[in-house]
Amino acid sequence: MTMMGLLHSVALAIHFLLLFSSSLFTNCLTLNDSTTTHHHECHQHESNALLSFKQSFIISKSASYNTFSYPKTVSWIPTTDCCSWNGIECDELTGHVISIDLSSSLLYGSMDPNSTLFSLVHLQSLDLSDNDFSHSQIPARIGHLSQLRHLNLSQYGETTLSGEVPTQISHLSNLLSLDLRSYIDQPFENLVINQLQLKVSTLRSLIQNSTRLEQLRLNYVSVSSSIPYTLTNLTSLQNLSFRNCELCGEFPVGIFYLPNLSSLNFAENQNLHGALPASIGNLTNLACLALGKNSFQGEIPQSLFRLENLEHLSLGYNFFEGRLALDMFLKLEMLNVLDLSGNKLSLFSQVRDVNVTILPLIQWLGLSSCNLAGEVPTWIMNLTTLSYLDLSRNNLQGEIPYFFFRLEQLPLVCIH
Repeated sequence: MTMMGLLHSVALAIHFLLLFSSSLFTNCLTLNDSTTTHHHECHQHESNALLSFKQSFIISKSASYNTFSYPKTVSWIPTTDCCSWNGIECDELTGHVISIDLSSSLLYGSMDPNSTLFSLVHLQSLDLSDNDFSHSQIPARIGHLSQLRHLNLSQYGETTLSGEVPTQISHLSNLLSLDLRSYIDQPFENLVINQLQLKVSTLRSLIQNSTRLEQLRLNYVSVSSSIPYTLTNLTSLQNLSFRNCELCGEFPVGIFYLPNLSSLNFAENQNLHGALPASIGNLTNLACLALGKNSFQGEIPQSLFRLENLEHLSLGYNFFEGRLALDMFLKLEMLNVLDLSGNKLSLFSQVRDVNVTILPLIQWLGLSSCNLAGEVPTWIMNLTTLSYLDLSRNNLQGEIPYFFFRLEQLPLVCIH
């Protein structure tokens, strides 16, 4: 090859190299452009829907119970991006509203069955808890929000929803958590009025369709039925709460086999019956077990004392029986509520004194009518965090222990 030919070849190679480098650089720019996250502003029709929803309520200081409540919708101004409004979260890529948190927002008014809220079909989380919806019903159009993963409509005291929970709530097949706790509590009349009613057929459909449920709270919602056994199929359940739901019949033992349970509350249903299986000791995540004021029977299994994370244990006013060492509960180092009152148990204390460094920080101790005999165990003296103690209707002997007067946090002691 001549010198001229060689120079020509080198020039061509450099030309192609430059072309390739330029193309690669352009492609890199294009790639970087395409992967950059852009923040989209709220869609106008969604902004209008939120503003219309806001206009259907007034702000009332008595509408929320939470002492830290405040009117979140005050920041909802038409001239600003709704994605920046208090309580609103948008998808960064699409700009669609995906979360509304108006909990404790001092909202007062009735739920409109045709509210523009239900046009926000991209919603994944909706929290309207602790507002006053003036005893209105949950609209059937709640079922249009098919992407919902979290729904919280819980209300307290007089600020409650009422009527029948619509069957359409069972269409929310993506739900991970559902909270419909609702009640009116009138302690002086010893009366609780359940304002929401849930048909057992709707509950069964909900369980069948929302198979990934992790949280199901229905306290004070009237179900008036036996517990659907299909609950035992919801293996992701962590929190299951049916307090005072007018349930009856045998408690499905399979619920005690749900591996991820951290809280189980079926208190105050009166007519629930069953026994605690030894397998309950396998629920290593269990922090709350509340079965008080029912008709459970049998012995308390020794496996219960393996539950190292247990903080709340309420088994009072059932028909549990057997002879049981009270000191066994000291193994539950996280325990702060213990209620065994009103059973057929025979409690006894194996030791007079225990190492104070291993005592759980019990704040509530209910041991009324437990056939506890002899003197009051002196280790109770070292429960310095006690705020409630009931030892009434036992067979205790001796003088009132002096150490009761040293428990400064204890306003109430019942030992008669």
